[in-house]
Amino acid sequence: MFFVVFNLTPRAQRKNKVHKIFVLGKLTKQGLRFFYFCSMFQLRKIKRKDLEEEKYSKSIEKALNYRIYAEAWYLDILTEEKWECWIYGDYEVVMPIPLQYKFGIKFVLQPIYCQQLGVFYKEEIPEELFHEFEKKLHRYKVRAYHFNEENTERYKPKGELKVNHVLDLDLPYEQLRKNYNRNRRRKLIDLPEEFELSLSESVDDLVDLFQAEYPKLGKPQWMHLLRKMMKEAFNRGIGYQCRIENEDGLVAGLFYIKTHKRIFQLGAGRKREMKDIGFFTLIIDHTIRLFSNTPDFQFDFEGSSAPGIAMFNESFGAERKTYTIYSNLNNQKIKSLKSLSKAFNH
Repeated sequence: MFFVVFNLTPRAQRKNKVHKIFVLGKLTKQGLRFFYFCSMFQLRKIKRKDLEEEKYSKSIEKALNYRIYAEAWYLDILTEEKWECWIYGDYEVVMPIPLQYKFGIKFVLQPIYCQQLGVFYKEEIPEELFHEFEKKLHRYKVRAYHFNEENTERYKPKGELKVNHVLDLDLPYEQLRKNYNRNRRRKLIDLPEEFELSLSESVDDLVDLFQAEYPKLGKPQWMHLLRKMMKEAFNRGIGYQCRIENEDGLVAGLFYIKTHKRIFQLGAGRKREMKDIGFFTLIIDHTIRLFSNTPDFQFDFEGSSAPGIAMFNESFGAERKTYTIYSNLNNQKIKSLKSLSKAFNH
């Protein structure tokens, strides 16, 4: 009799199950499952330059857990084409991996304006297959990688839970508005005559406003990526921007990408020197009104764990969702790698 320890599931791992592969020279049912697992769950790593983009894009577009962040064009902009992908089968299941090179070392780092990545699939996959993808990620030096909400709920990957806020828009506007809290409804004033609310495809003035008003968040390299991403979204017909202006120009604006039954809130700016009469409230309410009563459509606030932002999002009736951030590097490890790199380069 020959025994092989092969744990097919986390539960089996916890119980230290031993699987009999051969008994008296014959393949057992457990053995068949073992070899089936080995042959079935073969994952391949594909460099960006070798990616079959049409197959990859179809896989993302048809995924039940679709996110704009995983689109090839979107990742190309935000990572400057520094990403690769693990795939199963003929692109039936994919996991994009954003890369960063520092100190001569390759890291995984979630890009800015990219809340959720993870494993994408048209139909739910076995836990064993998901955890094979997870193991591939763990082999990298990971500063931060974000698994999407569906991955988190169904497969519970390792990492820290973070909060997003999502509002279903399948109800009439009047019912959605009733779900706002009392304070939010009080903010729904008529816009004074000196202001005008409109839709726009203007990019530069919103980015400039954001950079001027939020300098800590408006790093030049991030603003360059935001401009490129916004312009490409408008070129593709999926960009949406709602803004408030007065005679001096832009006062406040919010930028979204609207695609695959989800509207993603991705950029914002407001003149903070001007008294706030609830500009963002009025813009978000207008957007909710515009897309209300749309079956299976969702407003994605890109929620926050910051209490003030979370309260603001939830005041519109948004529901808390969780996604997972995985990292296997702390600051001390990063400093050690940096020191090691310098030693080898001298």
